Amino acid sequence: MWARPRSAPQRILIVNPFGIGDVLFSTPLVSAVRKAFPHSFLGYLCNRRTEPVLKTNPHVDEVFVYEKDDAIRLWRRAPLRGLAYLGQLLSEIRRRRFDLAIDLSLGERYSFLLRLLGVPRRVGFNYKARGRFLSEAFDIEGYHGRHIVDFYWELLAWLGVRGSHERLEFQPSDTDHHWARQWLAAHQLDRHRPRVGIIPAGGVSWGSGAPFRRWGAAGFAAVADALQERFQAHILLFGEAADRQTCQEVAQQMKGLAVDVSGQTNLGGFVSLLSELDLVICNDGGPLHLAVSQQVRTVSLFGPVDPVVYGPYPMTNPRHRVVCRMELACRPCYHQFRLPPCPYERACLTTIDAAEVIEACVALLTEAPN
Repeated sequence: MWARPRSAPQRILIVNPFGIGDVLFSTPLVSAVRKAFPHSFLGYLCNRRTEPVLKTNPHVDEVFVYEKDDAIRLWRRAPLRGLAYLGQLLSEIRRRRFDLAIDLSLGERYSFLLRLLGVPRRVGFNYKARGRFLSEAFDIEGYHGRHIVDFYWELLAWLGVRGSHERLEFQPSDTDHHWARQWLAAHQLDRHRPRVGIIPAGGVSWGSGAPFRRWGAAGFAAVADALQERFQAHILLFGEAADRQTCQEVAQQMKGLAVDVSGQTNLGGFVSLLSELDLVICNDGGPLHLAVSQQVRTVSLFGPVDPVVYGPYPMTNPRHRVVCRMELACRPCYHQFRLPPCPYERACLTTIDAAEVIEACVALLTEAPN
């Protein structure tokens, strides 16, 4: 590790190429950096999917987008076009003359490029000795035992930046909020009955592993029916276009009716609708953290993933309840960013009874947590 310079950085770049949940986890760090250096220029390098999360963040001055799939596609079509895509991005970053980069990628690719671009301070985590191109590397063995946001606080403290337990942050545009209110009015989903959102799939960053962290459609349907029977709740089913079949399975197994919103919104519209709900029920993943960022009550189901690390932040907030099988010795099995084959037929999820989830939902809908 290198000694930390005492001069305040003038131009700061935060790097995070991961999914929506990961970028949301970094928003308390963004806020803390802005408070520590109120007059510095603050940039953020992300992928296209997470760009909307940062575009409206009041603490970020400029968003740089690198989409790996686009770069690969262009390279395969014509290598020169792929190089031009990367070259344009690097040129834009070089033009800003950043003097500090906070690299949250856990890899070495970005810190190597930042070194080539002449960024003098490149700070981040040294995971599996991948921090060799960082100028200041904080050793970690992965994210274990505490929330990812807490790791970020520790990194900031090591850099001399004081942080506090601020909430996840995403501010949809006024246009998105206006659209959401109009949509709810058009569907006559008034406030006289609880509005409950169910996200039975949720998140795409896991790719082929996504089904292995989902609770079953029958369970979501049973919860929806119970909340309609007790509270006459409006049930809204959310998902991307690729999740439509999963949402339809839930709707088909319900006794009552639900409004299927899958594939009908952009990210801003989706989050604006979430902000108008009384409760969100979902698996772990990006949609959960989007709901948390809107301070909406949530009940989330965790299977192979550790909620201590990847759960709602902060976990002490009574507005958020996690249902999981803590007693199973095999879970959490998601470790070092890998999901191993399951010899127990996903018992961590299949043994969660709908009654437990209903109990958590009823508690949130009848109590008034701060």
